[in-house]
Amino acid sequence: MRVVPAIALAALSGATAAQGQSTAHARGDHIEVSLLSEQTALVPGRPAQFGIHLLHEPHWHTYWINPGDSGLPTRLAWALPPGYRARDVTWPVPQRFKLGDIANFGYSGDVLLPVTIDVPADAATEGGVRIAVEAKWLVCQEECIPGKASLALEMPVRAEAKVDPANAAAFATARAALPLAGPTASARVLGDTVEIVVPGDREGVDAFAENKQVVANTPPRFARRDGDTVLTFARSDYFASAPTALDLLIIRPGTSALRTHAIFQTR
Repeated sequence: MRVVPAIALAALSGATAAQGQSTAHARGDHIEVSLLSEQTALVPGRPAQFGIHLLHEPHWHTYWINPGDSGLPTRLAWALPPGYRARDVTWPVPQRFKLGDIANFGYSGDVLLPVTIDVPADAATEGGVRIAVEAKWLVCQEECIPGKASLALEMPVRAEAKVDPANAAAFATARAALPLAGPTASARVLGDTVEIVVPGDREGVDAFAENKQVVANTPPRFARRDGDTVLTFARSDYFASAPTALDLLIIRPGTSALRTHAIFQTR
């Protein structure tokens, strides 16, 4: 994989850098990026749902929170009014990408990265507020191109709000792509492997660790033991010591992925 120098983004719709403005949509190299709101307005004291919509050209992709053997996850830096707070991205289940011996995790096609923004209870319902974010990404095929854009929405603050019909499908699809909460698992280091025991018979075809440099990014081996599911990962080449816990997604055929929290045994 080869990183090429950043190329300036194309002119942003409805705004120019010279005017010091920003817009809710930007076109970059091999990708379009937009800031979307699920609601038509913000409501004091009620969390609001926003999202970064990524539309990739065919054969190009961006990255998950753990990008794998190379790459960088999409980063967001929010600029919000006093009292407002953006939570972390709620990451949809990624895909596995392979280029030779390199394994990566990320997104292609059409994907929305949801973010909840907490609206203060004392937010004034007169006028509106500006929700702004600087998004940075790395879009790759065989080569990688970094990009960034300043995106913003002017949102009214009202006593009530409705779902914006223009964005309803995108948020519904994003929710369907989120992993389900799985059971707490146990983990231990066995020589050059990391073994994770998940309670119950959990059918799986792959698993992705959210934590970096603990397990290798190659698929684990699945087995059954005493009614539980055992995943055996190769240990990462960069493994230094066992963390307190490891979060991972178990990819299941034809149904939603499971997100499980595996606690490392101390003995």
